[in-house]
Amino acid sequence: MATNQNEKSSRRGISKFKLKLLSGLELAPEARNEEKKPPYPGGRFKRFFDTYKANSGSLMTANGMALIVFMLPLFALIIAVSFIGIEKFAYILNDVDKTPYLMGGLGIGLSGGMSISEAKVMMLLAYRVIILGVAVCLPIMSFGIAGHAYISTKLIWGERFVCKKDKKTGADVPRIITEFFRGVKIYWKEMLITFAGYAVFFAGGANLIIEFIAGVWSGGASVGQWFALFGGIIILLASTMILLNLFPQVISYHKTLNYAAKLKNACIYSVAFFIPSLLMLVIIGAPFALLAINAMFVRILLAVMLVVFGTTYVVLAGVNYGDYNSENVLQVLYEKLKIDQSRQNRKEKKKPDNVKPQGPVKYKKKK
Repeated sequence: MATNQNEKSSRRGISKFKLKLLSGLELAPEARNEEKKPPYPGGRFKRFFDTYKANSGSLMTANGMALIVFMLPLFALIIAVSFIGIEKFAYILNDVDKTPYLMGGLGIGLSGGMSISEAKVMMLLAYRVIILGVAVCLPIMSFGIAGHAYISTKLIWGERFVCKKDKKTGADVPRIITEFFRGVKIYWKEMLITFAGYAVFFAGGANLIIEFIAGVWSGGASVGQWFALFGGIIILLASTMILLNLFPQVISYHKTLNYAAKLKNACIYSVAFFIPSLLMLVIIGAPFALLAINAMFVRILLAVMLVVFGTTYVVLAGVNYGDYNSENVLQVLYEKLKIDQSRQNRKEKKKPDNVKPQGPVKYKKKK
């Protein structure tokens, strides 16, 4: 019995902690252009796949626009490093004239008097530069994400697009490119701030982890480098979770909440719903993690699939998860707040107007 009571009290403690966090949410209506549709039958995973199946052409167009226009710098970086090779790229950065080679017969180290540990640490400079390059590309990518997230949000909400008449069939055809650039025009500022901020934390966290690896390869990591490892992991995990919860709100709460309120809500979501946010990161990041497989054919196949479907997969999954949180948490609290306010207003209306509180009554004595 005592164990059950402890379990119940611990559950109450968790729920109280979550309620305390959720009480700090900034509440506002969603920035919908049409009336909210009824709940989707079958759950969120079914909604994701059904939305993609029904709108694959529109999503492919949005994916292509995001890639061609705003992700070329990132692809140029990946192609350049792949063509040169990470090892040769490191030698170029370290101004090594002659490429070192292993003395296979002796097994002592590398030619030119360079030890293997020195060569490994030298390689890390290449990874630092690549991480910095990715961080620079992230703000540029934010423009494409703005357009794609706008289209994905309208699809998840079930809203209509700007259309044109097909000359042959007379059917309404969505003007996806027009909608894409409308999304870029409306949401680019907040999306740019979001991804530029994430780029800073991404570069900082990744470089802290590289600093730890450099210490290990140099003969042993110091206490400070161990702290750098844990700090880097925490920074990367926390900032990525906040990004996941923030970028859908840029679209769904446009002008109903200011940016500071959206950031605050994203931080609260990331803490209050840590496990669901972590699971979403794993689901979204799993295809990209498979690129670490040491098989050229698998890597090429995965790279092609990520080019064709990657941006749509990440953005649509993120928007779908953001809409789930909005529907089940923020909008529920907002509706409750409206009900409480209407009750309070009714109570105030029932009070009689222009009634001044009476002071103490004084009686005059009769002469």
